[in-house]
Amino acid sequence: MSPCFSVCQRVVKVKGFVEHTLKTGVTGLIAEFKSMKRKNDFSVMTEFVAQIPQGRNRYKDVGCLDFQRVVLRLGPVSYIHANYVSTPTHPKRFICTQNSKKSAEYVPLSSDNKTLTFDGVTVTQKKQEEFQFPVETRVHIRVTFLEVKAPGESPHYCIHYHWQDWPDRGVPEADLSPVYLLAKVQNTTAPIIVHCSAGIGRTGSIVLIQNSLELLHSQLPLNDIAGYLIALRKQRNNSVQVS
Repeated sequence: MSPCFSVCQRVVKVKGFVEHTLKTGVTGLIAEFKSMKRKNDFSVMTEFVAQIPQGRNRYKDVGCLDFQRVVLRLGPVSYIHANYVSTPTHPKRFICTQNSKKSAEYVPLSSDNKTLTFDGVTVTQKKQEEFQFPVETRVHIRVTFLEVKAPGESPHYCIHYHWQDWPDRGVPEADLSPVYLLAKVQNTTAPIIVHCSAGIGRTGSIVLIQNSLELLHSQLPLNDIAGYLIALRKQRNNSVQVS
């Protein structure tokens, strides 16, 4: 397949998606989203249920599936409210998670306290800057470069992107900011950790956008976004909360 033909294919695919979306309309899209009811089947969330008395879940009504659950290697407890999630090109593209005390517990954001330690794992802030978008936007993303050191292991370096003004149960600025952000991590081979307060709303939206971007570059249909959302919810329960 020649590069030109590949580009032409993508143009045709996007054109079909836009036409389908316009034909469905806002009312139709909202109805489609609302028809996919969110639910908790606690029979497939045994570890989540077992951790409720210990307070290791942020919300009692936001379950964590046993399927593809992340198991911690370090620390006294192996449980975390997190799941591996696949995309069309990666079987474990993301780790979707939540936390009990926001990211400040795990990421040293303050210049007054650049090193934090949890269960023997030391997290050190190396540098911090603002995300540079190629176009003008009102979106603000803070970029923090971190060194993570576990006992007896070599340091691991990671980059934390903090989208500061995406409201809980709301939507951010309607522009290409998510696409620019995802472009920064597209060559990552390790699972990309994504989290918000519950780990399903804003987190699920980012995952679904990446899913769509990968579909655009594949032979798979782009129109069935609802079908891919259903598939996503089978890996990370109740993903995407706002239509």
